[in-house]
Amino acid sequence: MPHQNVTLHSLLLQLANNIRDLCQRRIDKDRPLSLLNLELVIAYLLREHGLEPDFDRQFGACINAMSQDDAVGQTLVFDRYHGGLRMRPIEALSLLDSDVQAYEMVLFDGGNTCGDRWKHVFFPRQRVHCFLCENL
Repeated sequence: MPHQNVTLHSLLLQLANNIRDLCQRRIDKDRPLSLLNLELVIAYLLREHGLEPDFDRQFGACINAMSQDDAVGQTLVFDRYHGGLRMRPIEALSLLDSDVQAYEMVLFDGGNTCGDRWKHVFFPRQRVHCFLCENL
């Protein structure tokens, strides 16, 4: 069966080869494996193939959606406070002027007066996000 996403397929093959080479010590024989940063290798491969997450674009889209006249819901940020995780509401527009890297997680619990409902969770330090549409 042919692969429908050739770019992703080639990325996964390249990643598998890099991991195999690392395991067989074909790369960086002078450095212990514990010093090799697999996360950086993966990030480089994703960027090289144009598959890095569209974090900034999606984050901006959520701020825009929460700022519309017919928007409903709230924006919550989660940060570390005295060793625990603290949740607090925040105005979506204020995220434009803040260092979002300071937050463990940002949750947009949004929708509009027409009945659309959605959640979009962002993990700024990892630059990863997840969208959930709640419309039935």
